[in-house]
Amino acid sequence: MTEEKYFFEKEVFSKPNYKFSFELEEELLDDILKLKKSGKVLELGCGEAGTSLALAEKGFDVTCIDISETAIKNIKKEAKKKGIKINAFVEDLETFEIKEKYDIIIGTGIFHFLPKELTFRLLEDVKEHTVKKGLNIFEVFLEGDPSQEEDSEGYYFKKTELKNLYSKWNILDYEEHDDYDEEEEQTNKLAFLMAENNKKR
Repeated sequence: MTEEKYFFEKEVFSKPNYKFSFELEEELLDDILKLKKSGKVLELGCGEAGTSLALAEKGFDVTCIDISETAIKNIKKEAKKKGIKINAFVEDLETFEIKEKYDIIIGTGIFHFLPKELTFRLLEDVKEHTVKKGLNIFEVFLEGDPSQEEDSEGYYFKKTELKNLYSKWNILDYEEHDDYDEEEEQTNKLAFLMAENNKKR
């Protein structure tokens, strides 16, 4: 795997003038809380962990992981300041193993840092470790996104591909959309999915 997975640690989080905002997508939090009032949560590649921190504040049992030591250190600091419990660990998704079952597993903007084989293996592992009626929530970059280069080793999904991978689940929300990134001055091509495990076991 390339050094791309260290991008945020090297180019963003560790910069002396960078301030962690722990930005939260209020709409996503509201959607989760409509479906779940408690439970175990795992966020993969959590970054600033705005969603994880908010769910921990609501009483969820939250574990969040990221390859960035700076991010995890700041998440722990923020949790301590707010007086909330959160399990935050430095982990590399290339070697991370999910060992427990969760009610909610979240991953936003992580797969374009991972090769195709690992991406699909991780998604299968996520499904296997989601309880019945549990949620998987993912946002992925699509082919044709401005960040995709000819030699990119990270995986960019084809249109409807993520949705098709969850065809045996109850898909609660799926949309493909463009999102303008003011900092990068580019329009990203994204797909968002929220799916419920409706398997009998």
